[in-house]
Amino acid sequence: MKDIIIDKARGCLAAGAAGDALGYAVEFSSLNQIIHEYGEAGITDFELDRTETARFSDDTQMTLFTAEGLLTAYADGADPNPETIRHDMKEALLAWYDTQTAFQLPLPSSWLSHIRDLWARRAPGNTCLSALRSWASHRPAKNDSKGCGAVMRISPIGVFFGARDMKDAADVETARRLTARVAADNARLTHCHDMSTLASVFTALLIFECMRVHVIDRLTFRSLIGLALTGTLTSMPGCRYSDEFVALISKAVTLANTRLSDREAIAQLGEGWVAEETVAIALFCAMRYIRDFEGCLAAAVNHDGDSDSTGAVAGNIIGTILGYTGIPEKFRKGLELHDVIISIADDLAGASSNKQMHERYALHRPYGIADNLKFIAGMKFTPENITKLGPDDVFVFGSNLAGSHGGGAARVARQRFGAIMGQGVGPQGLSYAIPTMQGGVETIKPYVDDFIEYARECDQNTFYVTRIGCGIAGFRDEEIAPLFREALKLYNVRLPESFVRILLNE
Repeated sequence: MKDIIIDKARGCLAAGAAGDALGYAVEFSSLNQIIHEYGEAGITDFELDRTETARFSDDTQMTLFTAEGLLTAYADGADPNPETIRHDMKEALLAWYDTQTAFQLPLPSSWLSHIRDLWARRAPGNTCLSALRSWASHRPAKNDSKGCGAVMRISPIGVFFGARDMKDAADVETARRLTARVAADNARLTHCHDMSTLASVFTALLIFECMRVHVIDRLTFRSLIGLALTGTLTSMPGCRYSDEFVALISKAVTLANTRLSDREAIAQLGEGWVAEETVAIALFCAMRYIRDFEGCLAAAVNHDGDSDSTGAVAGNIIGTILGYTGIPEKFRKGLELHDVIISIADDLAGASSNKQMHERYALHRPYGIADNLKFIAGMKFTPENITKLGPDDVFVFGSNLAGSHGGGAARVARQRFGAIMGQGVGPQGLSYAIPTMQGGVETIKPYVDDFIEYARECDQNTFYVTRIGCGIAGFRDEEIAPLFREALKLYNVRLPESFVRILLNE
């Protein structure tokens, strides 16, 4: 039975990340745009980057940090109260917030922060960012948001409590109540609308129930949905949105058993930007394609709406039903941080060693993770000689205000990367010009600040900053590097190694 639990835990997290990655490529596209780009079937395969990796979004990032917070509360065999669990989950989400906004250095309270790829900024939701900004300033989050930013990350709670040893019905009921309480607390850290809480509690409870049943057909799944709904309503008595939520869940189940096309049915459930619609779409897809992993994910992401979140939650559900062994190879191969996801799933399922749990969740060290995934080893610098760029790469060079790109990196930018003669500032072709020859260092800083703001807004591009000002302009690395300190907050900016070493030693 333990092998089944581990397989389900791995399935939940890996399939959630796969659905997220599949949908992330089309998150802000309409259905018509998706069809135009990928054909009538829509997107059905990962869109890989130039390293053959399927990147996931903030949904999976926050899922992993939620798992870290929950497991930290239980480090070294502790049996914490709900307030302690809530505190540790909040601290873990604040660690994720730092990966999106702070200087890129490992955090003492988070082993996941030692994995530099998790510092990538993947279209994080404004509600999550603003709520966590409040918590970082020691102020509780206050909003009326029912966006899907809570429900998309909630699955580790259902996995963890569903994987526990339960001797009798009383143990099961205690675990259900704790799942509901912890899920509600987690959701309210960022989203204060009760509909978000209902959707998050329901999803955690549904995964909890699916963890406990080996073979799940449609009839069984329907009964598990009923159990999850009952537990949700019991945990939130008198909630004025309960009837509306139950009606939408019932509608999703009913539509799954009609002859309507996926797209026609999903259009009746919404677009997934808010929590209850995300859950309804995910539930519809899992019910209709309960033995068809690929069909479930394809339906979940090919619609008008929040494709990565509906894909992630549908993946969490179908992955728990079918297990990791039920995920086709094409949705495992190339998945970003696949081995980290599987390792955390094992931690949630109770399959990891005591040493690993202690190192990760008591001491916050990245124990058991390959060295090439860790922060320092994973740091990427601007190569000394750049001869070609990918379609989303940008060559950042030092120029003069006249834009006479005659020597050094400026000549390379003109000859290879589209720099325009006579244009001394800003983006041009596959390059970006920063003037360095108009005076002292203080005259360069405003242009560097403008570049950093530009790079922050263009987070789908990777910017390769050369040693601007340290050639023909005559400045030293120690003078120029401090101008780029804010760039350490940006995962998509590569700096010269000499700049980084100066900045890290400040």
